[in-house]
Amino acid sequence: MYRGNTVVPIDAITKAKAEALAAAQTQWLFTNLQPDGRQVYLYWPSRGEESTANNSIRQWLATVAMGRAARARGDAGLFDRVEANIRYNLAHSYVEDEAGHGQIVERGTTVKLGALAVAGLALVEHPARNSFAAQEVALRRTIDALWQPSGEFRTFWRPAERRDNVNFYPGEALLFWATLYAESRDPALLERILTSQRFYRAWHLAQRNPAFVPWHTQAYFKVWEVTRSDELRDWIFVMNDWLLEVQQWESQREFPDTMGRFYDPDRPFGPPHASSTGVYLEGLIDAWRLAQATGDAERRERYRRALVRGLRSLTQLTFLDEVDLFYISQRDRVRGGVRTTVYDNAIRVDNVQHSLMALLKILEHLPAADFRP
Repeated sequence: MYRGNTVVPIDAITKAKAEALAAAQTQWLFTNLQPDGRQVYLYWPSRGEESTANNSIRQWLATVAMGRAARARGDAGLFDRVEANIRYNLAHSYVEDEAGHGQIVERGTTVKLGALAVAGLALVEHPARNSFAAQEVALRRTIDALWQPSGEFRTFWRPAERRDNVNFYPGEALLFWATLYAESRDPALLERILTSQRFYRAWHLAQRNPAFVPWHTQAYFKVWEVTRSDELRDWIFVMNDWLLEVQQWESQREFPDTMGRFYDPDRPFGPPHASSTGVYLEGLIDAWRLAQATGDAERRERYRRALVRGLRSLTQLTFLDEVDLFYISQRDRVRGGVRTTVYDNAIRVDNVQHSLMALLKILEHLPAADFRP
């Protein structure tokens, strides 16, 4: 036993283990999706209680994750439950102003660029997209209004003077736009995306932060798949080569249950967090696919190793078996949930949804033979 649990060895990370992990996390999301469509945001396993906290971006990203899980399973019944979640979210947070700007409102006043983007992504990816066409158009109208000719986005619709969360919201908006571009091949939209890529490339190089990397990686990889742009290829590699420096491995040998997480104690990037590891893997699998497609064997191997190490960390954090659950009273509400860290067992919805979205892409693209140390 180590810290009240067993340590997951790196050589235990096989494709079958990853499939079981994805199944358990899918189970958690749909078990905690309430009959009225509300998703649980934060659950305390030791107390067996749900928090009253909430966050619009993480809720809508959970919607995206559930939709992708339903698609991976080809399960129409799960899609129906995701649609109920969409309708609940819209009923409780969506408004339009007189000019037709769609807004996802949090705590009655705040409208974040990131929330607009991930809500739009959830609508676009659902089979019932046409049912939400009016909301999609209105959300796109607001995102368009937040974009500046320099390529910069204003990060808040309300309050308009706020300009923070730049490491997150513009990348989420660009991922939404990249999804639309992959579908439409609209040259005007492509030009906007590339203008923003150049603006935020300079911005990131001046103040690097790992939180920036996965959103921009996913966005630009979608565009690269269409354009085969050398500029986008090179920038994706620059971002992810640097990101690997933040993953902990040999330095954590004395704390083996933490190995594979992304955290740099010497730089102010924030504490270790399951959701961070999950979203970094979402970007890294796209970087791996790019290295694979361009014949870059050295990067392909480095990214592969980082992916497997990250999966080791996420497996360690997921409530999977009777050892994990020995002290849990409400086991059905906890099984498949992902702890925040090995020493903080709170299950926040983004811990699960980022991990699951990474797993679904990894299982789709990484060969079984590449699930090795």
